[in-house]
Amino acid sequence: MKKFFAMTALAIILGGNISFANTKVISDSLVNNLSCNSLSIGTILIRIRQEAFSSVNHLPFKNWGFHSGSFKLAACWGMGSTQRKLLYLLRLNEREAPAPNAKSVLDMVRGATLKTLFDKHGSSYLMDENLKAYHVVPISDKNLREEYEHNTGTSFLEVLFKGVDYQLDSFPIHRNLRTEIERSEELHFFRVKNIGMGAGSGPLSPHKNNVTVQHVMNNLRLHRLTLVNLRLTRTIQHVVMAKSFTEDGKGNVWIQAYDSNQPEADQPIYYSKATGHFYAPRIMGSFVGDTTGTDYTHPLGTFIVDEEERAQIEESLLKHYQQLCK
Repeated sequence: MKKFFAMTALAIILGGNISFANTKVISDSLVNNLSCNSLSIGTILIRIRQEAFSSVNHLPFKNWGFHSGSFKLAACWGMGSTQRKLLYLLRLNEREAPAPNAKSVLDMVRGATLKTLFDKHGSSYLMDENLKAYHVVPISDKNLREEYEHNTGTSFLEVLFKGVDYQLDSFPIHRNLRTEIERSEELHFFRVKNIGMGAGSGPLSPHKNNVTVQHVMNNLRLHRLTLVNLRLTRTIQHVVMAKSFTEDGKGNVWIQAYDSNQPEADQPIYYSKATGHFYAPRIMGSFVGDTTGTDYTHPLGTFIVDEEERAQIEESLLKHYQQLCK
C-alpha cells in the first residue's frame, strides 16, 4: 500500500500520469528488433536490416522506352520510384499472407488513384488523384527475383503484370505493372520544378556537388534510399536510386546505386574530392561510347529528387509499426 502511494505521489509530482515502457519488439523482413518503446521514424530507419535492400529484391527486368504524346521517355524514374516503394513497403516471406490487392499496389506504383470528374458540359473524364498515404504489403514470396524467375504465374510481380480490369463509370480500365510504371514516369517527368535539370547541361559547380554528396551520405547513414538524377547532357539524363556508400580518407566517395538498366547488381557513382565532380561510367558510359565503364572523364550534373515522396513512405511506415505496437 505504501509503495503504491509513493508511486502515485511521484507520478503526480512528475505530471500526474503513470506510464510503463512498451517492451514489445518487432522483427520482419525490413526491420530487426525494433523496439516499440519511443517508436519514431528515426528508430525504424536505424533498425532496417542490412540485407533488406539486397539486389535479389530489385525489379528483375530492365528499363524500357515508350511514347508519351510527342515525347519519347524511358521508364527509369518510374522504376526507381517503384523500386524504393517496394523495398520499404513489402514484407517478404509472410507464409500466411493473403493474396495482395493488385489494384491497391498499382495505385502505390503510380502514386495516385484514378477517379472520374465532370466538365461543365457534364461529360466525364479520368484524372489522377495523388495518394494521401501508402501501406505495407505482406507477401509470401521469399524475394522478388527468384519467385518471378520460377515463372509459376502466381508470384507477386506476375500478378501485377497480369493486372486488373474494372469499370470506372463509363470507362473500361486495364492497369498492370507496366502501365503504372509508365504513368509514374509521366507524373514525375512532367513537372514545372524539373525545369532546372532540363535547362542546363552537364555538371554542376563543385560547391553544389559537395552539398549534394553530403546530403546523400547523411541520407544513406539512416537507410534513406535516395533518388538521384544523373545529367550527362540536357537530353541525356537518367534516374537511379542510391543505396549505400563508402568514403576513403581523402574524401572520395563511392555510392552504390540501383540502376534500372542493370538491375542484377548495384552500380557505382564516384564523387572525386579533388575535382568536386560526380562520375558514373558504368551507368552513363554507354552514352559516350565507353563500353568498359572505366572512362572517368565525363562529369555529371547530379540532382537529388523526390525527397517528399520518401517522407510520405516513412510516415506510412511509422503508422504501420504504431499499429503493430498497440
